[in-house]
Amino acid sequence: MTLLRALRRTVDSFAVKLGILLVVFFSVPMILYDQFEEADRQQRTLLLDSVQRQGNLVAQALVPLLSEFDAAAVPRVRQTIERMAQPDVSIKLMLRPSNEANRNSFFYIASVPAVPVDYLQEERAELIETGVLDRLADTCGGGRPLAVEYTNPKGQVEVLTSLTPIDAAMGCWVVITAHATDGIVGQSLARPYWQMPEVRFAGAVYLTLALVVLWLFTSVWRNIRGFAGVARRIRKDPGTQRSFSEMNRVPELNDVARSFDDMVRDLRGTAETMRRTAEENAHAFKTPIAVISQSIEPLKRSVPADDLRGRRSLDLIERSVQRLDVLVNAARRIEETVADLLNPPRTPLNLSALLEDIVDEYQENARTTGDRRVVGRIDRNIPVRVGADMIETVMQNLLDNALSFTKPGTEVVVTATVTEGRVRVLVDDQGPGVPPGDLERIFERYVSIRDDSQRMPGAGNFGIGLWIVRRNIEAAGGLIRAENRKEGGLRMAVELPLAR
Repeated sequence: MTLLRALRRTVDSFAVKLGILLVVFFSVPMILYDQFEEADRQQRTLLLDSVQRQGNLVAQALVPLLSEFDAAAVPRVRQTIERMAQPDVSIKLMLRPSNEANRNSFFYIASVPAVPVDYLQEERAELIETGVLDRLADTCGGGRPLAVEYTNPKGQVEVLTSLTPIDAAMGCWVVITAHATDGIVGQSLARPYWQMPEVRFAGAVYLTLALVVLWLFTSVWRNIRGFAGVARRIRKDPGTQRSFSEMNRVPELNDVARSFDDMVRDLRGTAETMRRTAEENAHAFKTPIAVISQSIEPLKRSVPADDLRGRRSLDLIERSVQRLDVLVNAARRIEETVADLLNPPRTPLNLSALLEDIVDEYQENARTTGDRRVVGRIDRNIPVRVGADMIETVMQNLLDNALSFTKPGTEVVVTATVTEGRVRVLVDDQGPGVPPGDLERIFERYVSIRDDSQRMPGAGNFGIGLWIVRRNIEAAGGLIRAENRKEGGLRMAVELPLAR
């Protein structure tokens, strides 16, 4: 099932579909081009065979005249050639005397249409240079269809289409047919298939279609990537005014963009409402708690010292009020944490300065709790994108936890460094540590493994402090883990992304 799910996600990927589309656009034309080119080759072969048969017909018509050739036969030879000539086709007759046996021995006897002698001499030299007559140099055989393109003395491009030898007593006669490239046969034989007008037109249409489709895909892709960019900016800076609707350029995605904007607005509103409600509820509860606390003092003075039962009742009421005060604070922190998860503050922050201030504030509190000290070893100017309130809540919980476990006369060390593009904050105490099996459990909600001797005066220790810490850190894109130190005590290791 996992493999099928991963395969489905891959197939449904927009990038994969775009890649498949590109493969199709490139492969289909190549396949079709190969097929059409093969068909064109077969057509060219048939056309050359037809031209060769035409040359053979001319040669067969000339055989009776050339077998007993003399000066009187020249006009009849020319008339025969003219009768069989066609528009855009030139027919030339060459002779190699019987006592000669090389390619330079061929000479023009007739030509239709007629051309000057100088023209024929230049063309003869061109044919010799191209090697067309080489196969007839030693024997008067080897007639074959051709598709040799050459430029005649007039600068016009022609295609030699057939070469038909006739062996006679006077020597080796050769009938040569040539087609002009501006004719249909010449165009079909002289041009490569990819230069054919219909192929170029089809290629232009296909390329235009491919560009349009790719433009549509890339525009949607760019729009989706723009949505991701807006989401990242909102995540990094919740106060940004950039909206999905402003970024969207595809009308069909307007409803999606508006839905995203509505969702962001609702999340921001919900988070703000939760923060405001938490503050109002805490204030509402704090007032009667403060009244009760103030009322206990005159009651304690009015109860005689020997009234042990009354004294125990007042002590119980006082501890309960303190516990209720801690519960109210804890409830407020939980609600604020949930609000931060919905809309975490991501404003730029100098973490080094904030940690130094927190360590300084805890110095005095640590001395009043069994002479425990808080020491900071903090690198300077460490930038992060986390809200100051969030960091203060995290450090308050971590330091309160560490001070409650560390031994009197020892110290809690706060270290902050940058390693491999990540910010690393360590809080080391010198307490008893945590059983290995409970290193993950201590981050669970309402889990506390301390005994009564490890509870700090006035602290509730309800098992939500580290749960709040983990939720805040993860909401900021970081990690936190607990590990026992080799030299004794517990280490809380926090990692946060470095602001860039």
